[in-house]
Amino acid sequence: TLVLSFGLSTLKFLKKNKFKKKELFYIFISTLITSLLLAYSNVNRPDAGLYHLPLTSIINEYKIIFGSTNIHFRFGTGSIMQYLSAINNNFIFGNIGIVIPLASLSSFFIIFFFNQVLKIFKKPKNITISNIFCLFIIIFISIKMNRYSSFGNDGIAHFSFFYLVAILLKDKKVDLNYISLIAVFILMNKISMALACLFPLIIFLRKFNFKKFKIFYSFSSIFIIIWILKNIIISGCLIYPVKETCFKNLMWTDIKEIKSESISGEAWSKAWPQRLDKELSMKDFNKKFNWFTAWISSHGKYIAKILIFYCSIIFLIIYFISKKPVSNPKKIFIKNEFFFISLIISTLGTFLFFTKFPLFRYGYSYLISLLILFALLFIKNYSEIKLIKLSKIIFYLCISVILTKQVQRYISKHDSTFIWPKIYSYDDNKKIISTKKNITDNFTIFESNGSLCMYSSAPCTNYSLKNNISVKQKYGYFILNIR
Repeated sequence: TLVLSFGLSTLKFLKKNKFKKKELFYIFISTLITSLLLAYSNVNRPDAGLYHLPLTSIINEYKIIFGSTNIHFRFGTGSIMQYLSAINNNFIFGNIGIVIPLASLSSFFIIFFFNQVLKIFKKPKNITISNIFCLFIIIFISIKMNRYSSFGNDGIAHFSFFYLVAILLKDKKVDLNYISLIAVFILMNKISMALACLFPLIIFLRKFNFKKFKIFYSFSSIFIIIWILKNIIISGCLIYPVKETCFKNLMWTDIKEIKSESISGEAWSKAWPQRLDKELSMKDFNKKFNWFTAWISSHGKYIAKILIFYCSIIFLIIYFISKKPVSNPKKIFIKNEFFFISLIISTLGTFLFFTKFPLFRYGYSYLISLLILFALLFIKNYSEIKLIKLSKIIFYLCISVILTKQVQRYISKHDSTFIWPKIYSYDDNKKIISTKKNITDNFTIFESNGSLCMYSSAPCTNYSLKNNISVKQKYGYFILNIR
């Protein structure tokens, strides 16, 4: 509440109540989209109940807990969104305020991409390759990124990656500090999107000079150092569950579980339950493409359906705007060095995605960006008139599709008493009944008795507690050691 009050007071002081009409318009649109996304929505299943909401509850109720992954290993994979959610528990909205940041940030990205497409037919003289990239992105948003319940930690990371590529494609002077901040934000949302950090690294190396060394003491650098320190405190690892980054000598580092979860996480993303050879271990399943048959029969089919439909739309658009004869043809403007950097990073990301974690939601922004950038290479000349006409149709069609999907949800749930997303349970939104387990006189862990913890008393876990866990308290902080 203090942070919110300070922010509003600072804004009022800086603006002196003199908001431009354009600023007020965007505030209104952002608020409207946020409300549309939240109304009658569900939280992300099952991850919200498994660890998003329980982790947010811990952040609100405790100082940081050393070794909190020993309560629930998924606490090590939490994102910056859980912290942004926690800080929105305030006197205005109460607990339910924790659902707002995800929708609010998503609204920012949606507005940005649609605004870039709007410029194609509002300001045709200033069309850049970034505008065309955004045209394909709003199509994908209308198909796959239009529900609050589907966002989770993944959606924001992918929105951010698309945004990073789009601003780099504008072919304007690049602000290294801003690019670094976006890349760090992506990393802190989803570790599988870590290749986004190659963008600021390449920019730094390509335009090296001593002035650029200030990036090492910029806000983004300080932020990532604090984030890594947080990772060490809660799990014993720089990056959880990458065992090579873990400190085995820390009392709260459970290296055995870290190795197990690293192998397990990769196996499940490669369709472990669909394997034919039931005698195969997870470790062997992950090797030498032993997983491919199982993956292609499940995740592979799902991804193929999406890509076939989406690629068909992309190449139909390209065919339409570049179909001969083209009157007053315009050349595609791939002069931007960041186009090829984006293409390379998207290619590397797609390769990493398919070989290490080929679950669609883990890395689809790599894949979609690669498809769009690759498709743009096929445009030699295009008709500006056709592009403008088509952009206008796609712009309004995508808005219609997104609104239709929201309205369908409202109609199907119009008799529900819960307008806000349910944070306490998926059905009646009543807090779960958990079992208290007193580890020490002043530290209690709650077991959810087989159900998901959701937003409840903290810390909560839906897994059985380890037998070798011990708790110490020092300077007001709890340390969960492994004996």
